Amino acid sequence: MIDRHRFEPARLVLGIGLLLVAAAHLERALGDDESLPLPVLLALPGVVLLTAAVVAIVTYTARSARRGRPETEEPVGAPPAEEPVSPRR
Repeated sequence: MIDRHRFEPARLVLGIGLLLVAAAHLERALGDDESLPLPVLLALPGVVLLTAAVVAIVTYTARSARRGRPETEEPVGAPPAEEPVSPRR
């Protein structure tokens, strides 16, 4: 049986990005004249790492905001609760 674990979007972004960088390097190694220039290829892993870091920070912020919210809060989009009306005379 598969153990369940938390989904990590930053790992997904990092994996896909590094696969694309590897494909670009492979394209250049195979001798394609229209591939990306070498300085761009050397900068791509850093760009992928920075992108994954931004996704990780956004994920952490969203999860910590959700954790800090009290449980008694009404869900977003729910109609407001009616307040008891005291009779006036």
